[in-house]
Amino acid sequence: MTPDSVDVGWAVAGVLFVTSGLGLCLRAKAYSSGGLFAAAGALLIVAGFAPTGADAAYAGVAAMALLTAAIATYPRFTWNLAGALTLAAALLGTPVLAHQLGGADGLSVDNIAWIAFALATVGASHLWWRLETSPAETRSSLLWVLSTSGVTLFLIGIVALAGTRTVLSSVADASLGLIGIAALLGADRHGRLDGRWLASRAAAWFFSIACVFATATLIFTVVEWRSNSTPGIVAMAVTTVVCGILWNPLLRVIQRVADGVLFGFRPDALTAAQRVAVSIGDDLNSAIRAIQEGLVLPYAALALAGEDRIEVGTPTDHRRIFSIDFNDEHIGDLVVGIRPGDLGLSRDDERVLTLALPMLVQTIKARSQAASLQRARMASASAREEERRRLRRDLHDGLGPRLTGIAFTADAARLAAANGATAPMLDRIRHEAETAINEIRELAYGLRPPALDELGLLGALKVKADALHGLPIDLEASDLPPLSAAVEVAAYRIVMEALTNVARHSGATRAKVALRVDEDCLAIEISDNGNAGGEWVPGIGLTSMRERAGELGGIVTYRGTPTGSTVTAELPLRTSGAAALHDG
Repeated sequence: MTPDSVDVGWAVAGVLFVTSGLGLCLRAKAYSSGGLFAAAGALLIVAGFAPTGADAAYAGVAAMALLTAAIATYPRFTWNLAGALTLAAALLGTPVLAHQLGGADGLSVDNIAWIAFALATVGASHLWWRLETSPAETRSSLLWVLSTSGVTLFLIGIVALAGTRTVLSSVADASLGLIGIAALLGADRHGRLDGRWLASRAAAWFFSIACVFATATLIFTVVEWRSNSTPGIVAMAVTTVVCGILWNPLLRVIQRVADGVLFGFRPDALTAAQRVAVSIGDDLNSAIRAIQEGLVLPYAALALAGEDRIEVGTPTDHRRIFSIDFNDEHIGDLVVGIRPGDLGLSRDDERVLTLALPMLVQTIKARSQAASLQRARMASASAREEERRRLRRDLHDGLGPRLTGIAFTADAARLAAANGATAPMLDRIRHEAETAINEIRELAYGLRPPALDELGLLGALKVKADALHGLPIDLEASDLPPLSAAVEVAAYRIVMEALTNVARHSGATRAKVALRVDEDCLAIEISDNGNAGGEWVPGIGLTSMRERAGELGGIVTYRGTPTGSTVTAELPLRTSGAAALHDG
């Protein structure tokens, strides 16, 4: 600011601070920092229109003190030793320092510069400490203020080095008000604006400009050293060309380093494409994870029509949606989260995701075909069991009674015969009929245990369990809904096979069977207190259990413990997904 003149730059900065301070109070409910920003802005307006240089100097110093206090309490002040010391230095120490430095003519430009340097040092130190100790949400807000402060102070410092005030000086002074605007943007409670983005760009531009200045200074120094004269127009032109050539690649390299420090280093497009192409397989969950990890994205999701959403990572507010089409039909969307600090996906990310979509479509197609095959298997198994139920009923209710009637008729004919000549023939008829009846009974049981139709699943299991002498069995079951023939038979066979294995091989003295409905699955658990030591090697019985469960898209697992062993089965009641058979 200059004595005895109107400084439009400070006035504009003051207006920006007042506006942003009121915005912090009304929009972000940050009353302490918002009030201090507004008060600092009011003092800057006073400094800009002060009638004398002394008044302008003291108003400007007071505004700088309040601005430092505002930054110390931003976004919301919490009482602690560091904060209290910073406020004391700004609000109490500044008046003392101004009084000591000020003479009869007030504060000089050098005095104001020293006070500004002291306040900047105190504020920057406090900001850095808070960046190290604050949570991520607060750090993002502080980075907005820190980055903007660094840029504006750097600009003001460069202009001040020129020594004389110009229109550019007023522009640099007015840019100080951008600190208040940055504070208002950083106070967004929903985190839509990440301060690291601004910090990364500010750092990249700052170091790029510093490198270009250093390069220009080096060229001028070498030219002056070699020619023993001040660099002329040719040297300046060469310096301009060299700095212009270096600027863009230098900015990109420094920007990549700054992004890596703040957000984590990301792979280049070729490396990311290779990661995604190699990692996408037949499993959709693995495919989405491969995309998220390959591109180092915070979030990735696959939304297919009629299916649960597959999500990986942490959801973000900013997302990019890619439509997934197959045979001109929209089948779903690939949703990816924008990285913190980015305003959108880079061109390379877009290309990689565009290349990954056809591979993802193939994975979806393979999964759909596998699901269709599994549905066909389940339908076939259900139809087979229903047909077996019908055949057993027909054999039991039709042919069985007919053969029994033949046997009774043979008995009656034998008793009614006048002589014994027909007795051997009738005995043979009866023997053949009895043999046929027994074979039909065995065939009917093999098709479907009769006890399932007569007693239901629980009753059939209880009767069969009671027949295993020497092995007490506890049967627990919640209320089971009506089960299909396929699920009923599979559950019965798995339980009986498991109990048979327990009775034969484990040496257990007690077993327990528990059945319950868990969501859309019938969960079965058979446990015992026998000796299950050693690694489990599947035998014929356990392999048979897994095959029965697999036909319905279910799983069978086995685990041994120091106190016994447990066989667990899950049979979907209505699930059409692919079977996942594995050993526990």
